[in-house]
Amino acid sequence: MNDKDRDRSGDGAGPVAHTDKEGDTNIEVRRPRFGVCFLLSFLLAFPCAGFSKVYGEGGLRGLSLTVDAGVFKASSKQANFYNGNPANANTLERILHSETFGNNIWNNLTNQNLIGSSVANYHQLTVAEYGDMYYRLAFQLGIGFRYDFYGSDFGWLMRFDYAKLHAIGMVLLNSGHATSYLTNQNAYVDCPVSGTEERIYIDLGLLRKFRLPNGLDLEFALGGNVNNTKVESSDIEIGGAVYSILDIWGGQSPSSYVGSYEYVNQGGIGYGAFASVSIGFALPAGTALSVGYTLHYNKVNLLGYDAFAFHHAFGINVALNNFNFFD
Repeated sequence: MNDKDRDRSGDGAGPVAHTDKEGDTNIEVRRPRFGVCFLLSFLLAFPCAGFSKVYGEGGLRGLSLTVDAGVFKASSKQANFYNGNPANANTLERILHSETFGNNIWNNLTNQNLIGSSVANYHQLTVAEYGDMYYRLAFQLGIGFRYDFYGSDFGWLMRFDYAKLHAIGMVLLNSGHATSYLTNQNAYVDCPVSGTEERIYIDLGLLRKFRLPNGLDLEFALGGNVNNTKVESSDIEIGGAVYSILDIWGGQSPSSYVGSYEYVNQGGIGYGAFASVSIGFALPAGTALSVGYTLHYNKVNLLGYDAFAFHHAFGINVALNNFNFFD
């Protein structure tokens, strides 16, 4: 098999990136920044009543187009889909002990003195711990419709939201160094792992609006959810080089004697329910602005990690009610 066959740009599961400096990492492991959450909290506390007094309480009636943007925090229950555990769809050992990549990994670790002489070949590379992973905070965009019944504070909504999620964590390889000088620093080889996926959420539900004395509108919504998940990547960094562990080999260990396999998409359709609360006010020309929170309780279609879990979204929603869809 040539280098092109082994590269991720084709069907292979080979290295996808390298670093030039020792100690540089291509998979970033850090806690999510919550600046966007603080911004949303500020907007929620902003004295919107002043705007309501100026523009009145016209409110929404009939069919409206909605646009939303915010942040999405997925449950970490599904994140371990990407940690390379032997029970997962994408396994690390299948890469570590493969003819195609095993020697390359072993030579790289040996040259950097990251493994001891007791690890005599790539077949003796072992995993000390498959660490727990989590999803970083993701940006979410959406579009949808809502209908507010005339002469009533009830309505319905349908929205389509998109988020690109990044799962990160750490796997520890046994270094095999002599126990006489074993320390926390050389006992293991730290290997950052990551996964990337796309999710689309489709919410359909009923809403109820409550008029507050200061001109603000408090809204609650409840309904069902359908979601679609598509796995894009599953990677591990070993000794400064990044390898894909996404299984395109039909469950076999990559070998120079085996041709590439057609990629079968990982992911699929899931379902569940949602509940949301928001507070907002009407603007001129049939427009309304609100800030809200949505709780999803649903399952996603990731093999072995499809249990129901809670997911959270915070965002700003704009409803446009100043035109007729049927004109």
